[in-house]
Amino acid sequence: MFFVCYIIATLFLTYEYFDLYRAGKERAAERAELTEALATTQKSLERAEQQIALLGAYIREKREQSIESAAESSDQEPSFPDLIDIAQVKVARENVRLVVTFNLINTQETDEPISGRIFVLARLKGSDHSEVLVYPNSPLKDGFPVNYRQGQRFVIKRFKTVKSRYTLSNPLNEPLILKILVYDDEGTLILTKTVEV
Repeated sequence: MFFVCYIIATLFLTYEYFDLYRAGKERAAERAELTEALATTQKSLERAEQQIALLGAYIREKREQSIESAAESSDQEPSFPDLIDIAQVKVARENVRLVVTFNLINTQETDEPISGRIFVLARLKGSDHSEVLVYPNSPLKDGFPVNYRQGQRFVIKRFKTVKSRYTLSNPLNEPLILKILVYDDEGTLILTKTVEV
């Protein structure tokens, strides 16, 4: 009786052993597949990060080149007189408030409307190192807004009156130099106008 029980227990334990052994091999195979997939994913991620870094460097280089070319052409005013122009620039000083008003004119021969973004930069006359007031508020790089999309939006068919408002820390009565920058919808600088007020 003992011998029969021993044989049955041995068969049962042997079956359990092989069952566990088979399950362990399957898990080991799954782990190997997952490890291989993880390594492949990591390599793909590294390649993607390298491509993104290269693309970012390329975009920065192109942006710097476009800013430099815009800075070089800023002395030619107006840049594209057949597209757009500025007239009737007026400045109102009210204590610590400064309001600049002007007409933006569509000078195209066709009736096609034109749209884009505008910035108005103001600084004291005779001081290249004075604080530059920017409307709408935007950080500058090399004297130009970092992101043209932060400019005041406009769409005109013939002309449009534009107002830019500044709040000053102190009343300002000295002469000012205004620099009006007009970008098209693609971010190309299409007009630079400098006015003394």
